[in-house]
Formats: sequence, structure tokens, C-alpha cells
Amino acid sequence: MKRLDWYLAVNHGYTHAVLLGIPVLILGLVATDGWTRAELVGWFALGGMAYGFGAFPAGWLAAQRPGETMTGGLALAAAGLALATASPAQTGPALVICGAGLAAYHPAGMAVLAEAYPQGTGRALARNGVGGNIGQVAGPLLAATWPWVGPQGVLGLFAAGAVATLLLGLGTVPAPAASAVRGRSALLALLTLPVIALQSASTLNGFAFRSVMVITPLEVEDFLALLRVTPEDAAPTVALLIAVATVTGIPGTLAAGRAIERYGAGVVIFVAALGVFAGATLLAGGLTGALPGGLWLAAAGMAVFGAFTYGSQPALNTRLAELTDTEGRAVLYGFTFALRFGLSFGAPLLVLALVQWEWEAPLVIAGLCALAVLPSAWAWKQR
Repeated sequence: MKRLDWYLAVNHGYTHAVLLGIPVLILGLVATDGWTRAELVGWFALGGMAYGFGAFPAGWLAAQRPGETMTGGLALAAAGLALATASPAQTGPALVICGAGLAAYHPAGMAVLAEAYPQGTGRALARNGVGGNIGQVAGPLLAATWPWVGPQGVLGLFAAGAVATLLLGLGTVPAPAASAVRGRSALLALLTLPVIALQSASTLNGFAFRSVMVITPLEVEDFLALLRVTPEDAAPTVALLIAVATVTGIPGTLAAGRAIERYGAGVVIFVAALGVFAGATLLAGGLTGALPGGLWLAAAGMAVFGAFTYGSQPALNTRLAELTDTEGRAVLYGFTFALRFGLSFGAPLLVLALVQWEWEAPLVIAGLCALAVLPSAWAWKQR
């Protein structure tokens, strides 16, 4: 792999390490710093929306200066995390600053990869996705060390990771090449039926993913609390359950890359949506007791969920690359990630709101995963 590939994989991994580490760290912040769950989930959701909707302006910037866009994003994320480390009372607003900084990677990095590998985009995105998977494993495990190093110690390590990733990328990203053929602009591409179908599938897949990965740590802690397990003792189990999904996501992502080249991205998008729903159903059955197996069944559900949800990402991104020209790709990726990530962070808030009406959170999560199936079939059939 080129140095550029290594940097993009590390940046991808770092971005997801923070996004998946924070939900585990919330348990520590609640236990030690006087925050409530509702407060921190609310701030984290706002930070996630800044991360998601920030992808659109980041895409505009990345169309001209992708390297500088990613560098600036990492610097902003480091600043937010450093603020949370130094001042625990400011952790909530600091998460919003961090989320805005993390917005830079996806529109910039995906567009750079698609341009660098025009003939093998699916496989290149799958390789890069493995970097994201590794970060998603490492982030929750690092966050689970809060009983020993403290929540601020974990936040400090995340801040240092941003600085290290920034330094790794200096001088690695080439300037974007102008497209030789000026086809449809990104804005016109947004109005076509295939793109509308893809955006629908992408957005609802993001909603399903975020509901599982943010709410599951809270539900597992509650499950263990009924067994009289303290938050400190529950932290490793919570992190390992999240890590199960991200570990199985690595072979899932690689398999998706091969399937995309053989069968096309559309069918992979649809099959992945079915797998995500199946995994969420097993997870809900284990956590609610509707099916026998308890945490073991929940872990199996997370394994199935992880393999398919991460496998869907290179398929969605590859299909998007097929629908626009090089010159507008960063902008279109920015718009897509704004929808996929920005709206998806409303999912935890929706789940918590429905819980207040005595809905069971795992069943709500499974329902949200089911909503992604039909749009994914629509995206598959559009040409």
C-alpha cells in the first residue's frame, strides 16, 4: 500500500475510534463526573450532528483542497478533546467541537480514494474500510480503560491520537485533478432517481447503525446492573460486545469488496440490509429475554450485525462514485455523509424518547433496522 493509503486508513480508523469510544466513555463520565445519561447522550448527538452535517461544507472544501481539509478537521477535533480533558465541566460542548472536526475525513478521504483508484474503487474502499474497522475495535476498548486511567485520561489519549494522525498525513494527499470530461454536476446528480434511491438507503442504514452502536452500551450496562454488576466492572463487557461487531466487520468489509466486483454494488447493498435486520433481531431477543441465550445471543447478533453493516459501507460508497464525475465527487460525498451521519445521530434521541413511552429500546432498534430494507432494495433496482 502507498503512504497515502496508510494515512487515509489511519484517519478513517481514528475518526471511528472516537465516535464509537465516546458511547462507552459516557458510562464513565456518568459514574465519575456528575453528568446524567440524558445530558451526555444529548451533547453527543449534537456533536454527531455537527460531524454529519459538517460533511457537506467539508465536501465543498475538499473538492479543492482535500489534504488541508483533513488536516484542519483533525486539528479541530484535537482542540475539542483537549478542552474536555482539561475542563470536565465543558465535556458536552467539547464533544460538539470534536464532532465538527471529525466531519472532514469521509467526504475528503472517500473522494481521494475514488480518484486514486478509478478502476478498483470498490476494493480500495473496502481496504480503507478495514482501517475504519480497526479503529472501531480500538476505540471502545480504549474507552473501557476509564476505570483505571479516568475518563479524562481516555479523552487525553484521543486528543493525542488526533495530533499523531495529523502529523502522519502532512504532505501525503495530492491536489485533485480536474476531470477531463465534464459530465453532470454534483447538484444535478442529486436530482436523479438513482441518487435519491441511494440517499434513502444510505440515510436509513446510518440511522440503524447509530441506534445500535450508541444505545447498546447503555442497554448492556442495564442488563448487567440487574445482575448487580457495577459500572466499573461492566465496562470491559460493554466494550467487548461493541468490539464483536467491529471485528466481524473486517471480514464483512473485505467480502463486500470482492462481491461488489463480482455482482455489483446494488445487490450487496440489499443483502447487507437484510443481514443488518437479522443481527438486530438477535440482539433484541437476547437483551429483552424474548429469545433464550441472554448476552451470548446478543453477542451473536452483534457479530451478524457488524459483518453486514460494515459490508454495506463500501457498496454504498462505490455506487455513489459510479453516479458522478470526479470533479463533483467530494461534494456529492459530503451531501451523502451529511444525511447518513447527521440524521443518524437523531436515532439515539428517538430511542430514548420512545423508551419514555415504555417502549423497549432493543425492539425500537430492530424496528429502525427493518426500515432500511425496502429503500436498499429500491437502490439496488435503480440504474
